[in-house]
Amino acid sequence: MVRPCRYFAIHFILLRFLGLGWWHHPHENKTRNYPGLYLYYSILTQLVWVVGFVGLETIDPFVGEKDMDRFMFSLSFVITHDLTLIKLYIFYFRNVEIQDIVRTIEIDLYRYYQNDDKIRATIRISRIFTAAFLFFGWVTIGNANIYGIVQDLRWKDIVKNLNETTSKPLRTLPQPIFIPWPYQEDKHYILTFILETMGLLWTGHIVMTIDTFIASVILHMSTQFAILREAIVTAYDRTMIALSEGALQSGVLCENSNGNEENNQIFLESFYSKEHIESVLESTLLSCIRQHQLLIGCVEKFSKTYSYGFMTQLLSSMAGICVVMVQVSQDASSFKSVRLVTSLAFFFAMVIQLAIQCFTGNELTIQSEMCRLRELRMQ
Repeated sequence: MVRPCRYFAIHFILLRFLGLGWWHHPHENKTRNYPGLYLYYSILTQLVWVVGFVGLETIDPFVGEKDMDRFMFSLSFVITHDLTLIKLYIFYFRNVEIQDIVRTIEIDLYRYYQNDDKIRATIRISRIFTAAFLFFGWVTIGNANIYGIVQDLRWKDIVKNLNETTSKPLRTLPQPIFIPWPYQEDKHYILTFILETMGLLWTGHIVMTIDTFIASVILHMSTQFAILREAIVTAYDRTMIALSEGALQSGVLCENSNGNEENNQIFLESFYSKEHIESVLESTLLSCIRQHQLLIGCVEKFSKTYSYGFMTQLLSSMAGICVVMVQVSQDASSFKSVRLVTSLAFFFAMVIQLAIQCFTGNELTIQSEMCRLRELRMQ
């Protein structure tokens, strides 16, 4: 069976498209993330969508008069997107370290004992929570746009019934963002609507891709600790199997064995010298120790590289949840409100954002602790 590979394929595709680097799979042996013209593509997309769009989004809550609903919704987006800038800094200037961590997980650790079923299960779980996060992100933006269209249709009905001398009410966009140009006319409004939707999709996917990618890395590290624990537990059995295979190749075990495992072990102890068996077992245990050292080094490098990003993630998620809960409590007055659906979708997206970090971090802590206890018992 072919070994699992390309653990982070979906995330690498998204990162490339979003201009966050042309991430290479470890087996490609390349670490240059901004080759040729892609560098200019990356600079252009980040200037337009990150600097430009997030900048206008940040200004919005503090410009002009805002009702409480719009202010809270605007503030939740500002918190989520502005704090993501710290994570973007890490991805731009520490990408070599992150690629080295990915290489350790996917290539270097595979030189030791591995469990392909557990690795495939981890890949599957990471894809599930990535899809869930993306889904709620799309629902949030989609419902907000539907709400904006409904509000604009109501605005048009109101304008139709106004006298020529009566001033028109202000035409608003579905998403809270400061627009420095006039957009009240239909042509300008539609173009601004499209631009705003594209900006939210782009910045939203940056947030979701970075968060789920990091969560996937943490989950794979926790899986490696579980595999290491399995390697330690099965070290003696694997040593006996290796010795049995050597005896089978010589044809001696087949002639002298009746298939009983205990008898096979007795025969192996008589066929091989005690020193040889201990030497092979020692080699197996040394391999486990080297695997543990490599894994610890990987986790330490991740901690040094992404500790500020992880702290930022926790702060932005908790702040976003608090702000959006205020919004939900206000929208809950009408359970048929499209705005309520939007607020709930954003709330669930924030909860998933926080949960995947807490879940994967907790799994890493548990698995590493269990592995440490197993080593202490062996000593």
